[in-house]
Amino acid sequence: MRNLVKITLAEQIYTILREDIINQNIKCGEKLTLKILQEKFNTSSTPIREALNRLSQEGLIEHVTNIGAKVIDIKEKDIEEIYDFCLYLDLAALNLALKSKKIDDIICELNNCIELQEKSLELGNLEDFRLHSDNFHDIFFKYADNSRLYNASKNIRSQFSILTTIYQNFTVAQSLVLLEHKNITSSIVNRDFDKTISLMKSHFEHAKSYLLDNIRNIEHKDMPL
Repeated sequence: MRNLVKITLAEQIYTILREDIINQNIKCGEKLTLKILQEKFNTSSTPIREALNRLSQEGLIEHVTNIGAKVIDIKEKDIEEIYDFCLYLDLAALNLALKSKKIDDIICELNNCIELQEKSLELGNLEDFRLHSDNFHDIFFKYADNSRLYNASKNIRSQFSILTTIYQNFTVAQSLVLLEHKNITSSIVNRDFDKTISLMKSHFEHAKSYLLDNIRNIEHKDMPL
């Protein structure tokens, strides 16, 4: 018989809001007023406050006086800092993972993850694709076997996931991410670890540059003449 895990109302609200923020169904900068959330979830303020506190600790929302809360704004400097920090963490995890004695296991998991990414793209399921894309990077943290490194990445991963959503909503991004994941995996298969490190750096730099360029283009188009 399976063990059942009770999920509190606050946990359910937290999970729903977190997914909506990361998938940008609730946009960056959008207000989250207590009254509207009470009406949406048909509940008292207590579980909503608990959920909002968790989201705040995770860096996804910020409390605003006389308003309640709002989803974090992400500016160009934030994008640069988040991508650069995540790159440092991923490179540390990658280096440790490549020094492990489980390279074949790593390759097997990476290939399985790539297959799931391909299936998601074929079905047009971008949310699943983003999930498997994040899991691709998680594999290196798993085999790095360093809990403190993993926790450091976890603390910034939610904000990074927002950027991933925005980036991968651009048409060509998904195919590029998949191709780069394949190239990284191939370099590991060939035991060319210097190339693996180089490809991972390029992977992050491409995403950061592409996202910044497209955001600037959108902002430029929205500027009044």
